[in-house]
Amino acid sequence: MAQLPTVHSKNPQTQHLPDQFAGLSCSSFEWNSEKSVMRVPLSLNGKQYWYQLDTGADVVIAYGNRPHEGWSPKEGEMRIPRAQFAGMSFPAILAYPIKTISDENLQGTVGLDLLVGRTFIIDFPRKRICLIERADLPDSLIGAADWSDAEIRHGKLFIKMTLNGKELTEILYDTGSSPTVLDLDLNLWKEFTGRAGASEATAHSKGQSWGHEIESIGAPATGDLAIGHHVYRTPLLTTIPARPDSDRTNYRAQGLLGNALFTDSIVILDLGAHPRFGIIDSRSR
Repeated sequence: MAQLPTVHSKNPQTQHLPDQFAGLSCSSFEWNSEKSVMRVPLSLNGKQYWYQLDTGADVVIAYGNRPHEGWSPKEGEMRIPRAQFAGMSFPAILAYPIKTISDENLQGTVGLDLLVGRTFIIDFPRKRICLIERADLPDSLIGAADWSDAEIRHGKLFIKMTLNGKELTEILYDTGSSPTVLDLDLNLWKEFTGRAGASEATAHSKGQSWGHEIESIGAPATGDLAIGHHVYRTPLLTTIPARPDSDRTNYRAQGLLGNALFTDSIVILDLGAHPRFGIIDSRSR
């Protein structure tokens, strides 16, 4: 396992943060055995299912081909009544069905659609998630968070950051890529690592993406990654050589920011008209 970079926070308000979660309605999430998938409970029409939390997806996706009582087709999607997720209730939601994916271990994906217009909190150390109205975000969490500007484009959440002193505005936050620090298209990976290609990579791994095996290579950045006031020293950057420009082609992005940097942190997605991305380093609590 690659060693994670050291993080330094310059936000003094993270000291002695009180626990304000007691007043919030939240639910727990689970990791799969490899800690590559965040399994979240989703209640649909009175039945509980396990879905993957994937902010890289723009919609809710339902796997499999089984019939579900109360679900009804609606213009290519399914209308599902009485949904509950992360402490919030919905009279009905829409889900996009994919019949070709097995629903044995996971029954679907929770995408960005349920989160937009609200505030979503991921407490990684305590493995809990909270979806709340923006007006209900406690002042203590607002003040403690180190905030960065964000933007929603093409159904994706983009986070502003700096890598090797260069500003990046086209990196999307993807909880579906949980083990990843920062995955870039091949040419950007070469630029920020100073490596010529796979032969100079320091890490090699294989994994699954939507049922297909992919090979990833990695190497440390030659500089630091800064998100707000959080600075991550020479983080591991990865790329998929077989898909050299997939981020640009598929997502109009430069790369994907996963969860590997935040396992000791609380992440806040404040997704109003002017989105922002907050980090609270829980080790200073």
